[in-house]
Amino acid sequence: METRTLPANPDALTEAAQLLHQGKLVAFPTETVYGLGGLAENLEAVRAIFSAKGRPSTDPLILHLSQPDLSLASADGWVASPLPEAALRLAKVFWPGPLTLILRRGPKVHPEITAGLDTVAVRCPAHPAAQELLQKVGVPLAAPSANRFGRISPTDAEAVRQELNGIIPLILDGGPCALGLESTVVNLVGRSPEILRPGAVTQAQLAKELGQQLVSRQASLKKHEVQPAPGQLVSHYAPQTPLYLCEAPIKNLSPGAFHIFFRKSHQPTGGKSFLLGAEGNLDSAARELYRALRKADSSGAKKILIEPVPEGAWAEAIRDRLGRASSGTAHWDGGAWKFFPKEKP
Repeated sequence: METRTLPANPDALTEAAQLLHQGKLVAFPTETVYGLGGLAENLEAVRAIFSAKGRPSTDPLILHLSQPDLSLASADGWVASPLPEAALRLAKVFWPGPLTLILRRGPKVHPEITAGLDTVAVRCPAHPAAQELLQKVGVPLAAPSANRFGRISPTDAEAVRQELNGIIPLILDGGPCALGLESTVVNLVGRSPEILRPGAVTQAQLAKELGQQLVSRQASLKKHEVQPAPGQLVSHYAPQTPLYLCEAPIKNLSPGAFHIFFRKSHQPTGGKSFLLGAEGNLDSAARELYRALRKADSSGAKKILIEPVPEGAWAEAIRDRLGRASSGTAHWDGGAWKFFPKEKP
């Protein structure tokens, strides 16, 4: 199959909508990462998503909605009624945007989308191309990230091509993703709201809107275990090159390694390295993280070393992704680097 990449202009979006209605898959941009979309009402398209990614059936998909009004999704049978007041409040404030809500699934949602659970993950993306595509299609798209399962999420069209060339017919190029990390996932089914995956919408923002603190519960599951939401596996977002989290700022380069820094003042001359944006700026660090990991992966380095994540609004999300992507930790003992494998859950 030939995979074409087209700018996300009106003609390409119309073609993409036609392909989706034919049961095909299309990669499209969102503000977080690129998604691999198929019609949520077409079971064969849903199955094709799992096949294209090599994704286990235990990992549920996110439904992308065209409208931020959750009551419409409920009326159409995608989420169950009655809707929690917290869901209506968060959707009103943060949609369109990088927030995914876990709700009771409606009668239209096939169990294969949700890994057999009675809950469904839904969000309304903010990227204008995603919004226009969803409007043209007229029904929700089931859409995980547009990469092979467990690998680095794509934040531009070229990264999607590297992952899925020859597997899907079309990639819509909407430019680099504005945020660069997957959406915050909040579970609203249960006694109290809980964060299952950190992202751009922070715990403090959520607590302010809901008037209560949220528990943060990021699981570390194995592939055969059913996940309550995407992004819960112990190993995920991973480069093929072993990635090690340094326990202190990198002051000594490791021979043959690729080094990733958060601060220019820490970045030595020489060696293979990548600076994640401005001095300690976690907005740019989040946006550039997956690009840095892809560059490191293609550099020929034997290891990737990344220094500790500074404090900031994005810190929890970046630490979550790096923790899942890592092979272990690294420590400079005064004379050489020591590497320690990640503990198994």
